[in-house]
Amino acid sequence: MLRVLELYCGIGGFAQASGTRARVVAAIDQSELALSVYRLNYPETPVICRNIETISTKFLRSFTPDMWWLSPPCQPYTVRGKRRDIDDPRAASLLNLIRILPEAPPLHLGMENVEGYATSRARELLLKALSISGFRVHERLICPTELGIPSRRPRYYLIASQGDLPDVEPPRPFSYPLKHFLESDPGPGLQIPRDVVDRFGKGMNTIDVTDPDAYTTCFTSSYGKALMRSGSYLYWREGVRYFSPDEIIRLLGFPRGFKWPPTMTLRKRWHLAGNSISVFALREVLRIIPHFRN
Repeated sequence: MLRVLELYCGIGGFAQASGTRARVVAAIDQSELALSVYRLNYPETPVICRNIETISTKFLRSFTPDMWWLSPPCQPYTVRGKRRDIDDPRAASLLNLIRILPEAPPLHLGMENVEGYATSRARELLLKALSISGFRVHERLICPTELGIPSRRPRYYLIASQGDLPDVEPPRPFSYPLKHFLESDPGPGLQIPRDVVDRFGKGMNTIDVTDPDAYTTCFTSSYGKALMRSGSYLYWREGVRYFSPDEIIRLLGFPRGFKWPPTMTLRKRWHLAGNSISVFALREVLRIIPHFRN
């Protein structure tokens, strides 16, 4: 079984996407909040709370991984930010891994980030390190809507391998309506006050579940805090409500029954869901590695 080091693991998007085709030998993140969710859902996986900027070659080698999976911070490359790229302090951990890569290259490496990463200097540095280390590289921009999922979340993906990366047939989209991902009783705290809707409603992306073509915009970690450009809202019982964290992660591909620590607040759940990865898209991207094909 493929041994994978899940770096910037968050709530476990790679672990969910890979299923039984890989063994996550360690899940590493500097967010104890995210790791509390990871532990609850993947109790057999060792989790390590650590700033990846401090990781050494010796530390990575100690896990003898066949693959690294990376979901580094997106803020240096997002169009909504200052796009400072490698000059942003939040890029330091990725730069550390790029420096280490030629010293301890795994067999495979995968990565996800926002679309803006595709034109970044960080990408250029990573591609150079991969070339030096003898990797073949496959890059792709993909959105879950291409797979029939009613949720926009376009992202950049990279798969690199020291083995072959053969072409794969395009997927057959499995189209699900939005209502497939919703809860009949989504819980308390989701209804948006009418006066807030009256004031900001024109700038809110509010959708009707009865519309067969309805899809959500990209949910971000600021959902529940910022009303504009942080995600979609739903017409609900003569009003408007937020999507629940469970509905958001189901739109990402996490299963019903995915657990949150019972004391975790709604706001923190939204934050972690908005920071996560599309399991649907990741499964599609991983298919280029023969080990992950059906």
